[in-house]
Amino acid sequence: MANYDDVNTPLVALIGFLGAILVFAIVVFLAVLVNTTEQSQEYLKNVSRPYAELDNLVAAERIKLAEYRWVDQQKRLVAIPIQRAMELVVAQYGGERGPAPTGSSAAKEGGQK
Repeated sequence: MANYDDVNTPLVALIGFLGAILVFAIVVFLAVLVNTTEQSQEYLKNVSRPYAELDNLVAAERIKLAEYRWVDQQKRLVAIPIQRAMELVVAQYGGERGPAPTGSSAAKEGGQK
């Protein structure tokens, strides 16, 4: 039997080449994984979360429209709820008829009688 101490060069080259391809594939996979994870985290942090500041601002403005409060106490200027203000305006000006729109024939006929 013959003893060979020779290195199998083609086999070593093939293993090295396949190893390099495997390392390259792993690096590409990890880069894609990091990129998609970063994009999903950015979406969760910036896009999908509710706008708390905007919600607080809208709530504060709605409260201002729905409550009695002082605007300027020295000038005795108060704010009243918008619903109550509309009722007062209708009560004050509701009985008076303003000028009729010019495009409506029913309004023209009503004004001529």
